[in-house]
Amino acid sequence: MTDTPHGLQGSREKTTAPEPAPPGTHGPLSGVTVLDLSGYIAGPYGCTLLGDLGAAVIKIEPPEGDNLRHYPSTLARESRAFLGVNRRKRGIVLDLKQPGGLAVLRRLIEGADVLVHNFRPAVPARLGIDYERMKAINPRLVYCALTGYGETGPLRDRAGYDQVLQTMTGICVGVLGLVRAQPHRRRPSGEGVTAPQRARHAIRPSRLGGWRRPRRRP
Repeated sequence: MTDTPHGLQGSREKTTAPEPAPPGTHGPLSGVTVLDLSGYIAGPYGCTLLGDLGAAVIKIEPPEGDNLRHYPSTLARESRAFLGVNRRKRGIVLDLKQPGGLAVLRRLIEGADVLVHNFRPAVPARLGIDYERMKAINPRLVYCALTGYGETGPLRDRAGYDQVLQTMTGICVGVLGLVRAQPHRRRPSGEGVTAPQRARHAIRPSRLGGWRRPRRRP
């Protein structure tokens, strides 16, 4: 994805010039548009899995970019980790803390089918993108929120990262920890792989069952 300055009327947004969708994209989610507001691994990878099924995915990043863009890499000015979990996407940069950025998102919501984010539970309402307000714009929207510790409980406002969860649950002192005689992070990221797979399985039947009816074979 190549960043190019493109002033939006009434805002100071920078958009990302979208790459053309891969030719001949087919799959059970062909024709479905997914808005990816998530960051790091779990949310973006889940949206990539939807793209693998044929959905058109638009990644929406804040002005500072997805944190995963800054992950160490052997590529100059690029993160292999970021590219790996964000393939097949078009992108746009929006500052949702500004009225102009929020207005653009609302216009995108009107024509979208799915919205995915992994904000902490209190953030969407503060930004004005909570389920109730997005559903009012598009009643058919499938709204998927990934959280580290759920939307209730004492840890609900904490950000969830795989290395933290491995420490809290004792996974890091499991097999590798016993072999190396000290806590050791297990790879690949368990949370970053299992959470997006469950999100994909939850979204896919919602899309196919909500709007599409199975075709009868002649």
